Amino acid sequence: MTTKLTLGDKVKHLRRTKGLTQSDLAGEDMTKSMLSQIENGRALPSMRSLQILAARLGVDAGYFLEEEQSGDLPRLVRDIEAMHKQKNYQSIVLTVKPLMEGKLPMTVDAARLMEFYVDACYYTGEDGWEEVIQRAVEIYERFNLYVESVKVQYMAYALLFAQSRYKDSLELILRLREDYVSKKVGNDFLFEIELHYAHSVTLSALGDYDGSREAALEAIKLSREQGVYYLTDHLYRVLSNLAQLSGNLDEAKMYLVKAGLYVQLTEDDLSIQLVRLSEIRQANVEQRYEEALLLAQQVRPQIKGSRYESNWYLQTGIALYHLGRDEEALANLSKVTLPDDAYHPLDRAGFFTVYAYKAKIYAGHGKMEEARQQSQIAYERVREYPPSAYTQFIEATFLELHP
Repeated sequence: MTTKLTLGDKVKHLRRTKGLTQSDLAGEDMTKSMLSQIENGRALPSMRSLQILAARLGVDAGYFLEEEQSGDLPRLVRDIEAMHKQKNYQSIVLTVKPLMEGKLPMTVDAARLMEFYVDACYYTGEDGWEEVIQRAVEIYERFNLYVESVKVQYMAYALLFAQSRYKDSLELILRLREDYVSKKVGNDFLFEIELHYAHSVTLSALGDYDGSREAALEAIKLSREQGVYYLTDHLYRVLSNLAQLSGNLDEAKMYLVKAGLYVQLTEDDLSIQLVRLSEIRQANVEQRYEEALLLAQQVRPQIKGSRYESNWYLQTGIALYHLGRDEEALANLSKVTLPDDAYHPLDRAGFFTVYAYKAKIYAGHGKMEEARQQSQIAYERVREYPPSAYTQFIEATFLELHP
């Protein structure tokens, strides 16, 4: 009769085979006591710790976890991971969806395949991701990988948010934070920061701007304490936007300056573009319209053809409108379209102000029918959104044109 080796047995066997002491294998990433508990079956490592142990012992992490192994599945996971890095989400769906309809083995590789599939569902709008997430959770919990279980459930957050299910998103974040705190073996500070960030974004979507601010500041505090500075530029932009909405323009500018400093360090092109657009919007809010146009022209080469070009047309059009250059303003505003990934009600309301600005231009030129039509569109689209400077401007324009 053959006895199956436990995860701890496998770690201990390989360690001894390689002539390593527990201190040698533990290194600086975990204590000798923790490694001893793992080897004796009294504790289970996080996926990160398991990957560290696997690398030091010269095996794949899956060796410790899986009772059965399909020869083709690890290779397929590597292929799908390559597609994911290339953002070839439609190919992932076409390749993996037929497998979801069959019976995949209860292995960690199968769970990883499901994670890539769920992420592709977000970008392609494919349905059926709820069941896939649950299947991945069952696999991870089978191997007592509770933190990985929490993380795969976190993938549902973006999918719920994209469906405007903000209350469901908030309930999910709060539950996952509780699960993570109660089940974590080690500390994954990047994931904790992500949870704070998601909490902040969701609260602002529900109109709780004070709560959103507190959650963002908590994320920055944790980031600073751990010296990781993860999502810091995004968090400072969130804080800047919230300050703008509350009318605290000095605070908004301060946070925006901080965001700019962090993007200089990251040198991430998309983050740089977002900060530059925020600077243009800040100039418009402060009624520095000539400066807004100058900033817009400076960033134009980087923005042209990018996913943020529509935002550039909006801010440029706003500046031109306030400078009385109606024809140029209308030309820019007419090129504004709502981006496919604009899921946040504040982002959407900001874009829908384009109809109100066009309405004002038409009204100024005596085209009242067109003006009322444009203001009606804006008003109807933001009626269910939480109050903000954007909705107030849209509502005021509507009432002005519909006395």
